[in-house]
Amino acid sequence: MDDYRCPVCGKAGEVSPRYPRYICVECAHRAVDEHGRRLQFSNVAFSGGFEARYVDSGELRESHKCYFDGIRCIADEAHMGGIVVSLDSDEVD
Repeated sequence: MDDYRCPVCGKAGEVSPRYPRYICVECAHRAVDEHGRRLQFSNVAFSGGFEARYVDSGELRESHKCYFDGIRCIADEAHMGGIVVSLDSDEVD
């Protein structure tokens, strides 16, 4: 069985064939934009969809890009609901 470690903090987790470079939940809660403003992600409705908002103002953000300790990631709607945050493909070796 393969081991999985969060690409940001190194925490062990479950391997996900669908999201092989996902960020752990603890790190995902630390998401910031390119200027260091905290972000929060959610589904738009019970049926899904994606939105990102600034924690300090509730303002909608039009981008899926986010950062963790300078590492660029992408947040998006997960298969079967919820949100998944993964390394941006440009960040992958």
